[in-house]
Amino acid sequence: MPIKVQLAVDMTCPSCVGDINSVLGKVHGVDKIDISLDDKQVMVEGTASPSSILKAIKDTGRSAVVRGTGSSSGGNIGAAVCIFEEGSAMGTSATRGLARFVQIDKTTCFVDITVSGISDGAHGIAIHECGDLSQVPESCGGVWNPRKVKFNPLVVKDGWGDLAFETDGFQVWEIIGRSMVINAGSEGGVLAGVVARSAGLFENDKQVCACSGNTLWTEQRLVDQGQRL
Repeated sequence: MPIKVQLAVDMTCPSCVGDINSVLGKVHGVDKIDISLDDKQVMVEGTASPSSILKAIKDTGRSAVVRGTGSSSGGNIGAAVCIFEEGSAMGTSATRGLARFVQIDKTTCFVDITVSGISDGAHGIAIHECGDLSQVPESCGGVWNPRKVKFNPLVVKDGWGDLAFETDGFQVWEIIGRSMVINAGSEGGVLAGVVARSAGLFENDKQVCACSGNTLWTEQRLVDQGQRL
């Protein structure tokens, strides 16, 4: 099914627009590209996956964030975000990354995870039943995976890692209020956060984070460079 993918992209000049047009034109399934330099926004329409679009833009060396998806005929399907915190006592821990969830269609969810400042290696990821972060992972309840889908591990190198994928293992509306836990074998819950509803397509055009005062792309670069958020 054709979809629209809205991205915020750090662009500074017409050359940026040309580079992004060029690289997206080579992505299979991209039918239409609409770029606004003034709004720092890229809208892509077609059957290409959000993960392939995001990767293509990041490969140009520019920071990009998927803001939402929607059907080509209009309407938002669903979106959520999970901010990861480190440690079992989440009230005194550091923010270490986030996951974005956008519903592509009725069965497929796009997931984009970025973390920094944790141990290198392959980390397991899982949705848990509860959103209680008071004593991770025990307070999060059991793993919630009714469709028994196996997810690839999140690989961290030099303190930084990201993972983007699409899954039919859950839909956005099923995981709101639950927690996502990132672990590393015997370490148990290394990072955790509560999944909360976020803006969908065209619902949030802000470019500055109210918490830190940084732009979206500064926040992204902090993660890309392996620094704390």
